[in-house]
Order: sequence, then structure tokens, then C-alpha cells
Amino acid sequence: MSEETKTTKVDPAVLADFCVKCAEDKLAENVVSISIGKVSSVADYMMVATASSEPQLRALSSFIERQVREKYQLRTLGQPDDSASGWVLLDFGNLIVHLMTPESRERYNLEGLWGENPSDATAAKMARR
Repeated sequence: MSEETKTTKVDPAVLADFCVKCAEDKLAENVVSISIGKVSSVADYMMVATASSEPQLRALSSFIERQVREKYQLRTLGQPDDSASGWVLLDFGNLIVHLMTPESRERYNLEGLWGENPSDATAAKMARR
């Protein structure tokens, strides 16, 4: 099996905690991990973190990708999004990492949509955008 297709089983909660620590080590702000497995078939966890600038988005993205690859031999599914959008997504299968500028995070309010108690008001607000 080639290195690109090799998969490693990692507990999604452990991976989420590891990525939270990585983001905090690189000074990301408001880092949260949310269990979404009961409401999503896409992933078990998502992590959201704020980066103060596009260069910090790129640095966070590269750092988290590298650390996960070195520790767990996992690679992202697909290529990370462009930091110019203000939002970089890293898809590790059972964990999706969202790295966002403050403006993007406020606008899309992922915690409001996917948190423990998503509100109807948040869903309606997002539908209007």
C-alpha cells in the first residue's frame, strides 16, 4: 500500500484534542471542539479556531497538517482551501478543522449551527445569507 493511500485509525476525540492543542500552540484564538457525530454523517467532530490574519491562517493550516501527519500518519482528504477567503478547512475524515478570520467566523457562526443546541434563529439567519 502506498504512503498516500495508507490509513490509520485514530479516535476522533483524541484527534480533535490534539488539533486543539496544536492550534493553541500557534496562538489561535477561541479554539473549540464540537461533537457533531449525532447530527452529522460527515464527521464525528469539528474544531473551529480564529486566526488574526491570512498569514496566520496559512501557518496554522500548515502546522496542524504537519503535526497530524507526523503523529498519526494521517493526511487531509483533498487540498486545504485558500487562506485568501478567510476560511481554511482541513478534512481529516472523522474530524473537520475550520480555521477562520474573525470576520468569517462571525459571519458563518459554525458554533451556532453545529453546537450542542443550535438555535432556530441561527439557522434562519444563515438561510437568509
